[in-house]
Amino acid sequence: MSGFEELSLNATFVDVLKRNGMTSPTEVQQKAVPLLLSGKDVIVRSKTGSGKTLAFLIPTLNRAYSNHKGITLVLAPTRELALQISTVAEKLKPRGFGIATVYGGASMNVQIDALSRNPRLIIGTPGRIIDLIKREALYLYEISTVVIDEADTMLDMGFIEDVEYILSETPKEKQALLFSATMPDKIIKISHNYMNQPIMLKVGEDEGLTVKKIKHLYFVADGSRKLEALLAYINEQNPKKAIVFLKTKREANLIHHFLRKNNFDAMLLHGGLTQSKRENSLSNFRKGVRFLIATNVAARGIDVNDITDVINFDVPDDPYVYVHRVGRSARMGKDGNAFTIVNRQEKNIIEDIKYVAKININLINLDTYPYKDLVANFLIEEKSRSSFRDERGGRRFGNNNRRFERRGHDSRGGYRSNDRNHDRNNRSNDTNTHNQYDRGKKRRRDDNQDSYGRKFRPFK
Repeated sequence: MSGFEELSLNATFVDVLKRNGMTSPTEVQQKAVPLLLSGKDVIVRSKTGSGKTLAFLIPTLNRAYSNHKGITLVLAPTRELALQISTVAEKLKPRGFGIATVYGGASMNVQIDALSRNPRLIIGTPGRIIDLIKREALYLYEISTVVIDEADTMLDMGFIEDVEYILSETPKEKQALLFSATMPDKIIKISHNYMNQPIMLKVGEDEGLTVKKIKHLYFVADGSRKLEALLAYINEQNPKKAIVFLKTKREANLIHHFLRKNNFDAMLLHGGLTQSKRENSLSNFRKGVRFLIATNVAARGIDVNDITDVINFDVPDDPYVYVHRVGRSARMGKDGNAFTIVNRQEKNIIEDIKYVAKININLINLDTYPYKDLVANFLIEEKSRSSFRDERGGRRFGNNNRRFERRGHDSRGGYRSNDRNHDRNNRSNDTNTHNQYDRGKKRRRDDNQDSYGRKFRPFK
C-alpha cells in the first residue's frame, strides 16, 4: 500500500497526516483500519512500536473530519501512555474537536472542567476514570467506541476488575477495540464477555513474542558483581540509547546514582517521582540522554524509537514481562539488543523465557575484573551514607542493606508508638484516662504525683 488515500479516509485528514510526516501506513494500520472503519469489534495483536496508537485513532479522527458524531473512550495503563496518545491526537485533530485526558497525579478539577466541555475523545487511566464516574463527573452512556490499549499490560498490572467495571458502564451497543502485544487467556475472556463476535487480527509472524530483530544476551552474576557486569556491558557494547529495568524504586535510585557517579548521563523514572519529574525524565531521554533507569510499570507507554539496548538488571519472573521490556528496542523495524543479568538461582528463568518466547538467549563473556574496586568503593560509600541516615532518624540500615523502620522511634529519633492512632485516641482531656491501676486497684493522683501516679523527685 502506497499511502493513506487507499484506506478511504477523508481527504482533509489525509493531508493533515502528510503534513505531520505520516505518508504511508504501517502494517498494523493497513490491516486494522479498514476493519475499525467498518464498525466491527476487533482484537489486534501487534508488537510494541508497530504503530498501534495511530491505528485506533484514525477511525475516531476520520469521523471527526467527516462530521460524524460519536464519542471514543481510550483506556491506557499508565499516565505516560495516556499523555502520549493525547499528544498524537492533538496534532491530528480538526479544529473544535475536544479531547479530555484524565489520569491520577493531576488536578481533578482541571479534568472535570475538560469533561464538562463535551469532548469527543476521552483518554484515561482506569483508576481516575472510575473516580470521575463515582463523582458523577463522567458518564459513559453516550460512548460509541471503547479502545483498550496495551491490554496485556493492563491485566498484568491488576486492572482487570477496573476494566470490567468501566465496560459495564458503557452501552451494550458500541464498538469495542482491544490492542495488545500478547494474547493471555484473560484477554480472550474479556472478548467473550464484552465484545460482539470480535475479529482476531495478528500482525507479524508471532512478533509479539519472538522479537526476531533483537539480539538476546545474558550474563550470570551474583551480588555486587551485577554492578560490575553492568559497567562491563556498557563499556564493551557501547549502547547509544538504553533503558535499564529494575524491579523496585529503591534499586532504580541506586543504579541511577551509580551511573551518574561514573559520569554517564542518566535519567530516573519510577512511580515514586512526581508527575513533573517523570515528564522531565522522559523529555530529556527523548532529547538525547543516553540512559533511562526505570521500573517496569513506570516504563509502560514509553514512545522512543531510537532505543538500541534494553538492559534487564533484574531478570523478569514472567516471560511475557521480558517480551514487554525488550520490545522497547528494535522499534519500527530497527535492530536492537537485550541484555539480562541473572544470578545463579535464576538461570532456570532464562530457559523459561527461551521456551515461551521461542527465542535464543546467548551467554556473553564480559571482563568484570577492571571494575571490581570501583564497585566495592561505591558500595562502601553507599553503606556509609545509609548508616548516616539511620543515625539521623533511621529509615535504612547499612549493615545488610535491608530497609525497615526503627521500632519505637519516629523520623526525628524520638519515641513513636507502633499504633499511632491508638496513641492519639488515648490522649484525651478526660482526667480518667490518666488514672493508672496498680494490681487491679485504682490509684488516685495528688499534687505530688505525675499523670502516671509517680512521685515527683525534687531537684537539688
